[in-house]
Amino acid sequence: FLILCFCSRIREAIAINKVAAIFVAGNPTLLLVPLIQAVVAVLWVGSWVFFASFLLSQVPQDYTPSGTFATYAEAYGTATTPGQCNDKWPTGFTYKDDDNCEIVNGTAQCWRCAQPR
Repeated sequence: FLILCFCSRIREAIAINKVAAIFVAGNPTLLLVPLIQAVVAVLWVGSWVFFASFLLSQVPQDYTPSGTFATYAEAYGTATTPGQCNDKWPTGFTYKDDDNCEIVNGTAQCWRCAQPR
């Protein structure tokens, strides 16, 4: 029953598809546009990945301390005093490494510094 109600719209859709098919048949190079867009997009993303990795690799290995710290305040600092991990710009960040804590003088030192990102 619905097919009978939408008969004129179905005919219109068929006519639009016929015109589109005739246009594509007359301009076959039109089919290259999505392919070219995909290639340009892949090249664009690839260049961003390359340059981002290049910038991240420019931080020297000894830029942040590689040791461990007993407290977060010692590693990251406080509101008034910078810590060992962020005492220069660009700042690194502090993380707690529970799996590789070092025991120094009976105190667990689990806080470490990471390179700036």
